[in-house]
Amino acid sequence: MDERAPLWGGRFTGAPDSDLIRLTTSIGVDIALLPYDLAVTKAHARALEKAGLLGGDEVAAVEDKCDVLLDEFRAGTLRPDPDEEDVHSFVERELTERLGETGRRIHAGRSRNDLVATDLRLWSRDAAGRLIAKCAQLIETLCSRAEQHIESLMPGYTHLQRAQPVTLGFHLAAHGFALARDIERLEAARRAAANCPLGAGALATSTLDIDPGAVAGELGFQTTFDNAMDAVADRDFACDLAYAAALCGVHLSRLGEEVVLWTSSEFAFARLDDAWSTGSSMMPQKRNPDVAELARGRAAAGIGELTGLLGMVKGIPLAYNRDLQEDKALLFGIVARAESCLEAMTGLIATLTFDTERMEAAAASAGTWATDLAERLVTRGVAFRDAHEVVGTLVAELERSGRDIVDLAAGELARHDPRLEPSDVQGLAAPAAVAARNGPGGPAPERVTEQIAELRTLVRSSTASG
Repeated sequence: MDERAPLWGGRFTGAPDSDLIRLTTSIGVDIALLPYDLAVTKAHARALEKAGLLGGDEVAAVEDKCDVLLDEFRAGTLRPDPDEEDVHSFVERELTERLGETGRRIHAGRSRNDLVATDLRLWSRDAAGRLIAKCAQLIETLCSRAEQHIESLMPGYTHLQRAQPVTLGFHLAAHGFALARDIERLEAARRAAANCPLGAGALATSTLDIDPGAVAGELGFQTTFDNAMDAVADRDFACDLAYAAALCGVHLSRLGEEVVLWTSSEFAFARLDDAWSTGSSMMPQKRNPDVAELARGRAAAGIGELTGLLGMVKGIPLAYNRDLQEDKALLFGIVARAESCLEAMTGLIATLTFDTERMEAAAASAGTWATDLAERLVTRGVAFRDAHEVVGTLVAELERSGRDIVDLAAGELARHDPRLEPSDVQGLAAPAAVAARNGPGGPAPERVTEQIAELRTLVRSSTASG
């Protein structure tokens, strides 16, 4: 047998065309699976030993050479030929060249179909764990910044219009809870990947007496497959991870959008640190929020990759089809983007400087007290829709006259509704308005303190379970 011939080439009399080789080669992408392929090979060798198909000395030799290959790979001295078909054929070829007949026997009882699915599940499990850890770091950064600004007033927005006064701590904690849900989804994706398909073979198991459960246990899987055909065709776990990573990217995009707004001259709520901003090649005055903008842009790429992955698997008949070679490029890309954006946004948020005086002034402007005043009337027996109309008329009058509610004389307030009292105005100040929102999940300082504690509890439980 030609050592450089394809591993599937036995039934062919001619060599594959060079264009076919270029089209089908995936080694540039799936080489990332090499550590997992070696771990699976070692576990499979031990299973072959239990089945009486490899001797103890042969298994020891396989394990030793797998360890050598891993060391060489990490040192950068093991490099596949660009024309190598994939990582699985590369590993088998290296073992065959180094072990001779033992290397040629290692593939008994397994197919590249169940091997690639097993490798990818192991990679997905680790990738989910890495993303969970990076989400946890960003949540902790948000919590630390929120603690510093539990009483720092700012306007909350709807439709990007100033709505009601809140605090910066409350606002940052809201982003933390979105990321906490990302962790929940990543945990679910990690669990989905914890089913071992090794032993399913090409699609219908093998006639050899190999115990899939023993191999699964050695590799740290919780369960093994129920149906071999489903086992090699299933990429639900990859879609779960891709969705979790894509939605995490969406949440980072929303956080990035707010940083872009807050650091603009129009808002001027925050200032970027030199280490986390860039300048303009033409305009010397510029300080650009490139990290936040890239988080927005890369979220779009993640959405595209998720869509591509779903589109790829939707039309594949059972069981394995070569379309699934493309799943790794999509999944690796979406995870890599999420990882890098989580790291960068953590550094960006940690170093922002906030202009709390400007934010407080914005929180007190533009009628952000209006809902509070309407609710005062509700407590005095006025139907909310009537109270809404009364206060809306008052807001319109103040806008026309260019005044604020604190500028009104007592009689002017009562003219809009006799149940309005002069003392109501003092209770409309932004600090009082925030303090009054003391219900569960509200922006009052004690509630935000609870929210920060809850976020940290969620993070501790998720990282401990990993």
